[in-house]
Amino acid sequence: MNSGLVVSVLIGGLGIGGAVGYMAGAATKKPGMSATAGSTDNTAWFSFDGKTYDTAALPTSLQSTLYQAELESFNQKQAVVREFAVRLALAKDQQKLTTLDKLPPLEELLPPPAVTDEEAKQFFEANKDRVPPGTTFEQLSGRIKEILGNERRAQAFNSTLEKLQSEGKFKMIAAEPASPIVNIPTEKFPAQGNLKSTHTFVEISDYLCPHCQQMAPQIKDLTTKMGDKIKFVQINFSLRPTLLSGAIIEGSFCAQQQSVEGFWKYHDAAFSKPWGTFADAYDVSKVKPIAEAAGLDGAKFDACMASKEPKEWAEKTRELVNGLGVTGTPTFYLDNKRINLRNPAELETLIKSQIAG
Repeated sequence: MNSGLVVSVLIGGLGIGGAVGYMAGAATKKPGMSATAGSTDNTAWFSFDGKTYDTAALPTSLQSTLYQAELESFNQKQAVVREFAVRLALAKDQQKLTTLDKLPPLEELLPPPAVTDEEAKQFFEANKDRVPPGTTFEQLSGRIKEILGNERRAQAFNSTLEKLQSEGKFKMIAAEPASPIVNIPTEKFPAQGNLKSTHTFVEISDYLCPHCQQMAPQIKDLTTKMGDKIKFVQINFSLRPTLLSGAIIEGSFCAQQQSVEGFWKYHDAAFSKPWGTFADAYDVSKVKPIAEAAGLDGAKFDACMASKEPKEWAEKTRELVNGLGVTGTPTFYLDNKRINLRNPAELETLIKSQIAG
């Protein structure tokens, strides 16, 4: 398990698995957003005052909201079908298959592996600095074992599904909803990779978002593997702009003011470890260590953070992202279409298949 999620999982009860993302509050479209949209699904939704409104006539943010609703429904249905396929395969392998309507439950076919006290203790010790002071192993032992057991069962489930797919025994046929096409002004944001590529990958993330922290190493690896084929653009979007999350995002603006290289060093440093939580107050003193780790000019960084520019930039970015209908992080786009990512491990495969097609 990614250690950046420890506090959220053990203390806050954040579920692991399913769709990747950490939700923000309700997004509100602001005037002046720089985005337009169209969709391959041009459903006629309603008529008003004698005029019919189809998908293409709706604002970008509403198109994205509709897409998200359709996608959530599709993902839920797909998860049900995938589980049924795994149950069918396991029941057949274990000679427990009688009829389809009497398949044993997944818990019987794939019981959670046992977790020893020693394994739970090792996990606790490795992440001791991430739990509240004074919390003992005994207090969390049961929860740790439950989490590790469920994680192992999920890994076994995914391995079984991947085996079925690789052997050609299982293939999803139903097409997922089409993502609205948006127009993101990427020239306003830092980029790396092949800046002349016809393919642009956009990540919208928050440095304190646990799922963003989980994805950071994979994105870093992806830029190394595919940097000659794709332009990678980073859009920093604070889910809590008045708290520490906002301060760290504003720090990234000040890093970019020094140089693009400075931004990417700050970006890597900000994701190198958790520098706080979403509950932490806005505090520039907690941002300075990130700038120091990135090797930025301290005096210039302090002057920038003391100016009004970082907040103005963060607000404009927030208006843009809200206008796209984004309400959670991380959110990914490839060539102006949102990527439906259910499992972090799928990202590289999805990108390769889309640019190849």
